[in-house]
Amino acid sequence: MKRARLLCLFLAMLMALSVLAGCQKEDTPEPAPQTTTTGESTTQTNPAETTTSEPIKLGGYEFLLGNPSGLSPADHAGTKKEEELKEIYAAIEEELDCKINFNSPGTELDNLLPFVLGGTKAADFLKARSFAWMPLSVRNGLHALDTPEMLALGLNVYSEDHFNQFFTSKMELNGHIWCVDVTGKYMQMSFGHVYTFNKRLVTEAGYNPSDLYQAVRDGKWTYDLFLEIARKITKDTDGDGKYDIWGVALDCDGNEIYSNGVGPIVQDESGKWVANLSDPRLIKAMEFMNHVSGDPQVQLPIDEMGRGDRRTMFYEGKAGFAGLYGPNFGKGGTHDMADPVGLLPIPKGPDTDHYMMNLVNPDCFVLLTSTPEWEKSVIVWTAIADKIYNPEDYRAFIEESLHYDEESIEMMYDYLLPNALLNVAKCSRDMHELVRNEYYDSVYKGNVTPAAAAEAFETLMQAELDNIFQQQ
Repeated sequence: MKRARLLCLFLAMLMALSVLAGCQKEDTPEPAPQTTTTGESTTQTNPAETTTSEPIKLGGYEFLLGNPSGLSPADHAGTKKEEELKEIYAAIEEELDCKINFNSPGTELDNLLPFVLGGTKAADFLKARSFAWMPLSVRNGLHALDTPEMLALGLNVYSEDHFNQFFTSKMELNGHIWCVDVTGKYMQMSFGHVYTFNKRLVTEAGYNPSDLYQAVRDGKWTYDLFLEIARKITKDTDGDGKYDIWGVALDCDGNEIYSNGVGPIVQDESGKWVANLSDPRLIKAMEFMNHVSGDPQVQLPIDEMGRGDRRTMFYEGKAGFAGLYGPNFGKGGTHDMADPVGLLPIPKGPDTDHYMMNLVNPDCFVLLTSTPEWEKSVIVWTAIADKIYNPEDYRAFIEESLHYDEESIEMMYDYLLPNALLNVAKCSRDMHELVRNEYYDSVYKGNVTPAAAAEAFETLMQAELDNIFQQQ
């Protein structure tokens, strides 16, 4: 069984990396203060704060960017972006005396674990799935990126000029940031699920779209208001006794569970990760999920159509709301709709004062501890981030995705991105399967009540958390 096989690998990794961590600690001591004498005064400066006019030269070092995901010129073959990236990398190569190449060692835990255990280089920085970077971070398989050593080399995870802060700031786990994101012009991390709505159908149901945006601003975009509008949109247009237009085409894939101020996995006061399914606030969110999928006047019965076809139904103007995320807003999605569309947060529950957005795939760039000359890796990667990332490029991407609808852009920037959440339920593939395809589905399909589902799955989730996070 895959879970058992990974557990064996993890145990082996834990023993191997306990030795590696000890060696690494000895090899990378805290930078000692530098003493500078000027006349009669003597001052001490931290290397992280010391500047020098001496150019950094890396002696022809080959930097490998793994799983580049849009950052390789080849990813944009035949376009202006290809030439732009070539020029950017050529300038960095000349400045630092290095060579930048690209490879694809894989993004999954099974791909990266052998490199870490074997002490061999997979790449310098590489993009990894959350299924990989979360367990690797716990087992000393990654360099933390928010340390004084990193800052001394020029890498500042909190720099708005280098890294997308909406995403990078959320990649904190157990007290450290382990990966960084350069979402912008050349690559985009998918923003999380929101409720897109058809403005024409909402208006025909008697609601002004501008009033819905105002409800968000006033904190009144709630479960009850959402369901009320959805029921009024649902109708039989040809008198055959069957609904042709639905209030909701598809839900937000379980992310409604975070909408009442808490999630299914939390960290307790001791730092232990615990399953939180029996929390009364969570039960209310699950009851909302059940109403969305189980009310016969809200959403097409869940077993009658797949998610892809439901999205198409929304794009064709046959539903008022749809739970969509990043890629669904491009060509072939909302971009091609004839009807005007808007974006709203998932409604908030009664026990919270803000809206949220759960990141669907928090995959980002990491530095494995098995990278031999990691200091050089950090220097080159920081130079790349300095040239690649631009907050305005990312905003331009968001604006285009949202059809330049000012109020939808406001929803994204003022209410959603600032309240983004790290999807800890994606700490492993087994956890994702357990949470999404078993726990959520049992409630969506009405097989059990939310309270019964909590009782059935809480112990199973806790066992997986203890395995991934090496908890007693």
